[in-house]
Amino acid sequence: MRQLNILKAILDFFWFFSILGAIGLVVFLPFYLFESVIDIPIKIKGQEIATNNLFSKIIVFVNVVGGFLFLYSIYLLRKVVGLFQKREIFNDQIVHLFNRIGQLVIASSLTSNISLFIYKFVEKDQAGLSIDLGSYDSFLISISLGLFFIVIGAVFKIATRMKEENELTI
Repeated sequence: MRQLNILKAILDFFWFFSILGAIGLVVFLPFYLFESVIDIPIKIKGQEIATNNLFSKIIVFVNVVGGFLFLYSIYLLRKVVGLFQKREIFNDQIVHLFNRIGQLVIASSLTSNISLFIYKFVEKDQAGLSIDLGSYDSFLISISLGLFFIVIGAVFKIATRMKEENELTI
């Protein structure tokens, strides 16, 4: 399956550079959060966050946690693709991984979007939601993707049960 190998290569490429970025973030974040002399504006999803107070720094930290949740979902997706390459398709581990990936994608999306909504409401006195049509960073697309992984997990669970029943009847 050539497509599976391409998917694995893309995920590995993304994973490698994301880990480099995550290491840099882990090193930089404590200085950013606890030093008052570092006053670098941060832009998250097009929203510039001026980090001159504790609330803004908490918002940045919450978004970093959301990013790490997403990164962990990519790690789990790499595990799923690895199991597919080994021809281990219909087992409970795949079902569990798909469900976990869906939950993590939804949690990551909710974490970042709710924190930015609260930031806009508190700091800028703006309340509103934006729907980014055609964007892969859209809230609706992220939630839909998470739900899709959960549905795929349910489909694989049904297929696993059918396979087990089929093996028992032979």
